[in-house]
Amino acid sequence: MSDYLYPLPPERIYAEKIMPSPAFRKQVTKVIIAILLFLLTYIALLLVAVGLAIGCCYAGVWIVIHLPKLITLIFGGGLIAVGISVLYFLVKFVFAVSKDDNPGRIEITEAEQPRLFAFIRRLTTDTNTPFPKKIFLSPDVNACVFYHSSFWSMFLPVRKNLEIGLGLVNSINISEFKAVMAHEFGHFSQRSMKLGSFTYNTNRIIYNMLYDNQGYAAFIQAWADIHSYLALFAGITVRIAQGIQWILKGMYKLINKSYMALSREMEFHADVIAASVAGGNNLVTALSRVEVAGGCYSSAINTANDWLKENKVARNIFRNQLTVFRAMADDYELPLKDGLPEISYQFIRSFSRSRINYRDQWASHPTLEERKLNLDQAAMDALPDATSAWTLFDNAEALQEQMTERLYRSVKFEADIHHYDAQEFDTWHASQQDTYQLPMAYKGFYTGRYINATSWNLDEVVKTPVPDSIEALFNEDNRQLQSGITNNERDMEILQAIRDKQIDVSSFDFDGVKYTRSDCDAIINQLSAEITQLKERQELADKQAFAFFYHHAGEQKDAVMNYYNRFQATSTRYDTYLQIINKIYRTLDLFYQGGLTLDQVQDAVSNLRNNEEWELKRAMQGLISDQLISPETTGELHQRIQAFIDSRYTYFKDETFQNDELNTLYELAGKVGQALNAVRFTHYKALLLGQLDAYEK
Repeated sequence: MSDYLYPLPPERIYAEKIMPSPAFRKQVTKVIIAILLFLLTYIALLLVAVGLAIGCCYAGVWIVIHLPKLITLIFGGGLIAVGISVLYFLVKFVFAVSKDDNPGRIEITEAEQPRLFAFIRRLTTDTNTPFPKKIFLSPDVNACVFYHSSFWSMFLPVRKNLEIGLGLVNSINISEFKAVMAHEFGHFSQRSMKLGSFTYNTNRIIYNMLYDNQGYAAFIQAWADIHSYLALFAGITVRIAQGIQWILKGMYKLINKSYMALSREMEFHADVIAASVAGGNNLVTALSRVEVAGGCYSSAINTANDWLKENKVARNIFRNQLTVFRAMADDYELPLKDGLPEISYQFIRSFSRSRINYRDQWASHPTLEERKLNLDQAAMDALPDATSAWTLFDNAEALQEQMTERLYRSVKFEADIHHYDAQEFDTWHASQQDTYQLPMAYKGFYTGRYINATSWNLDEVVKTPVPDSIEALFNEDNRQLQSGITNNERDMEILQAIRDKQIDVSSFDFDGVKYTRSDCDAIINQLSAEITQLKERQELADKQAFAFFYHHAGEQKDAVMNYYNRFQATSTRYDTYLQIINKIYRTLDLFYQGGLTLDQVQDAVSNLRNNEEWELKRAMQGLISDQLISPETTGELHQRIQAFIDSRYTYFKDETFQNDELNTLYELAGKVGQALNAVRFTHYKALLLGQLDAYEK
């Protein structure tokens, strides 16, 4: 009897659904045709290169033998170098090895993690997959099967390694963990999956000849530097190589597009394999949970990076990830089950309601919506086990702390460090939640945005007709206005990408109707008009809210008015400051991009010092004078601003940019903007709390 949990498979498994689908076989055919075309093209190029090498070598040797002079020796050597170099250009990929390295990985052994190895061994048996060569752990919210590839790995068997991200383990239950692992092994459970590996290596070969040429370029340059005549032959070699690249670029696009389409079908197939051993429902919940857990892990990492400035180091980043994860669940009133938030597919979908349906054939992974549909059609679900995936790991907490410590391996500390534990992080995170969380009474109406009130005439806005009740004002329709604006803006970006051929599709569906690329501008205009209309409705609702609270404030009408006045003033100040630093950033971008003449640089620097910097310093001095930034402001911002105001930077001296000064200007301008935005949020929240308090009294 095993001493580890192994969730049950689906009650019924459909063998016919596990076989590669017709769509999969169709893509396999396309890839085979593309590869055959590449092989024919490559063989033709190789034969020409061999002929060229033989001809150049023969001619070079003949010239050296029959015309024995220094100049003819160089000339003959140049011809030989051309032939050999062109041939080498076409065969150099044979010697290249592509290593899949991740410095964050650590290898584990069966002696260290016997239950995990036993679990994986049983799962590889169920998926008809070889046991991994090695198993690694990483800190990421991810899992993958990887190997070092070379030309010979297309023909020789290569044992794969398994990487398991502890951020993933930290976010899912054991049934979901089984489903995710089964998906990874599902890629290699069928013989036909070898084609994916073969295609990948073919792609890499072409990529190597097209783009990975630093060593080859250095080789050409080395013999070109020997003599000016040899440089002439080096130029000829480069021209020939460029011609080969031009031919292969078309092949690269053809094979890569076929490979990406096949990759999508491979994902679908691996999902079905996972469903057959772990349940499609468990894979969907895992994918849904990971969508959110990745952002929570990033939040914990960002905090760790910020606290590095204070020489504070996380003791357990995964415990911090859970804190953020659970706090998010609390914000959205999501239930916890065995310590993990219940993240449904419907919850994920509520944040992304695109009206555009297109199939990006360059995307190797299908969308979550497409994967769920595929798994629903497979109809192989299994009873979920909510036990934490950590039950498969021995000494889980020590492992988490070890991996957390490795996150800091490249950091050089200049002072003694302080480890912050879970309690310290939890206390800090709770205070952040208190600071930035808006009153629940508004039901999300104000969340994720600011009122655009800078142009309001408040004495006129109070005359706006108002609803009869607060429930009529903060209803679901008004709450969805911001989501509608955001989703339409995202759809506009997609349409612009389709129009500009950044997304390689010629047709798409919009609101269930099929359109072509030529229709993009018309739909963009439609969405733009809808966004304008939604923003107008939102602004009307904002004005109605102000008028509603003002009229229900009784003796606190002046207080409500003052809240809006202060927020208006701060917003105007922030907008003005943003205009100033945007001008500065545009100037700095010109410097960073390069390409300016000396006169252009001097003119730009003169304008920066005499106009833009002066505006910035005046704005900063105003923030200090009005005590919006004080000596108590975090990050010694007050002192840094004062030092900057008292300085006189040159930015450009002796025809050289003063990078320290430019970097200080860039960073300090941004930091002050962040501080001013924090002040704006403080006034925003005070407004929302204040008007609600006046209403309730």
